[in-house]
Amino acid sequence: MLTLLLVHSALAAAPVVTVDITLPPQAQQAGLDATELEQTLTDAIGQELHTVDLAAYMDQMANANVLSAKGLGVDYASDMQRFELGGGVGTAVNGAGFQFTSGGGLPETGFALQVGLMAGLNLGIASPKESALRRFRLYVNGMSATTKRDPFTATFLNYGGHLQIQMIKGGDKTSGLRWGGLDLTSGYEFSSYILELNKGLPVVSDNLEWNASGDMVLRAQAQSIPIELSTNLHIFVVTAFVGGGGDYNLSGDSEASIGINGPITLTYNGQSADVGTASASISQAGVASTFTPRVFAGVQADIFMVKVYGQLNVTLDHSVGGHVGLRLAF
Repeated sequence: MLTLLLVHSALAAAPVVTVDITLPPQAQQAGLDATELEQTLTDAIGQELHTVDLAAYMDQMANANVLSAKGLGVDYASDMQRFELGGGVGTAVNGAGFQFTSGGGLPETGFALQVGLMAGLNLGIASPKESALRRFRLYVNGMSATTKRDPFTATFLNYGGHLQIQMIKGGDKTSGLRWGGLDLTSGYEFSSYILELNKGLPVVSDNLEWNASGDMVLRAQAQSIPIELSTNLHIFVVTAFVGGGGDYNLSGDSEASIGINGPITLTYNGQSADVGTASASISQAGVASTFTPRVFAGVQADIFMVKVYGQLNVTLDHSVGGHVGLRLAF
């Protein structure tokens, strides 16, 4: 019987992975060793559940969640004069470079998914074109849904509000080549991402398979205040935009709660046999950076009032995110 104890901090319970294998006589005669098999499976479980450095992994989950909704609720390119409606879908990762998918099972590094709906209003909608109110735009956004990513159920939630001020007015809107001016954007954003095990979690290593089931939940949530400067350049039917700033995170944390167990199956000499059990009991918290400097850039196709866009976000804490969407701006 092999038990792995990893203590990451005084505030978190030590992850415990227990593997107990008893080989039948035929397997022993085939030269298999129970202790070696226990170590092999323990290593595989540690890699699958990230118990080798779970504290760092949960920090990555917290930081990815912070970035996941950035830009979903604001428009940096359309120069809205009346009102706007739209939506988008995006992801963010932390510690994985320019990778926007998480594969199957648990994400290899910090990961979060968000889908958002947004609405915008120019506060000078009823004012003359020369009015200073025309420079103020108000945006609200929000959405919650549950999706499947076997063997987990993923639940996301985001909402927020932003005020965008045109600090420097851009060029003439009738021109095919037009600078959009300089905008200052700030507001409040909330995002959360939850992964919950809803079926068996198989862990396979060579000729061993652990069929685990039980309770396994990973949660990340954040509240942040973004401060951004952005500009754009409109070239006939395409608008490119860039910006930078930072996010002050009022809160940003994550938590893993895992209690799973199940039988171990050994395949040898063309046959399979149940040879033991394994279990994992884990509780670990993570935290996001308090302040995150960030740059972003994107491109948008302008088809009359229809705007199809893509945006890339990059932070100095090794987070990368991106989203695409469709907006109607009037």
